[in-house]
Amino acid sequence: MHVDADGPVGGRIELTLRPKADVAPVDAQTAEKLQGIARADTVELRDGGAVFGFVADADSAAVRGNVELAARFVLGAHWHTRYELAQADIT
Repeated sequence: MHVDADGPVGGRIELTLRPKADVAPVDAQTAEKLQGIARADTVELRDGGAVFGFVADADSAAVRGNVELAARFVLGAHWHTRYELAQADIT
């Protein structure tokens, strides 16, 4: 994210949901379901995972909570044993 005297300029928050070893990659249909529930602005498949994009001025804790809740709904209560959620670089 670029910052000037007036605050953030462009950019976004990205969170990546990645499968752990021996877990199938996230498919397009699942990624789209997660995107809708998490209210992400964008989603793209990358290296077997899904990268969710949010506007840079969003509350990062709320954004992470939305993705975690979406994962629980779509992937099940024990999603965290099969997937990991990591914050990507802010671009």
